[in-house]
Amino acid sequence: MSPDTSSLPWDSPDYYPEAHKLAGKRVSFIEHKGKRILFLNSAGADVQMVKAIAAVCWRMISQQPEKSVRTINDFDGAEFTSETVRIMSELAAKNKPYVIRGAVIGIRGMRFFAYQTVVTVTKRPLKLFDDRTQALDWLVQEDGASE
Repeated sequence: MSPDTSSLPWDSPDYYPEAHKLAGKRVSFIEHKGKRILFLNSAGADVQMVKAIAAVCWRMISQQPEKSVRTINDFDGAEFTSETVRIMSELAAKNKPYVIRGAVIGIRGMRFFAYQTVVTVTKRPLKLFDDRTQALDWLVQEDGASE
């Protein structure tokens, strides 16, 4: 019987194998207009899934060169609690050296305030979009292109 790893921090190397089983298919590189973008499918995720997605994302991003990763995270219908906001804030802070652009979709209504907390705490310019295509187009713009 394997030990219970559910109480481990999301960024614990010992938690990663469990996280990968849960969320490995929710985090993947996609291509848009010739650029690689890390897609995080957090749609409908509860706190355990958000934790697992964060672990898989961190593992993938930390293996990339600094200032080389573009990310898009779809939070449509995801659970927003103090725990999920904490996890996403920690992930955004850890990813900061690697990510050159980050886009978020699927946040509406009161969830916008939780999203603002992540942006404020991490001092990361995570740009919010209503539409996936607009987010992807923004992500592939060259550095210095109009925001």
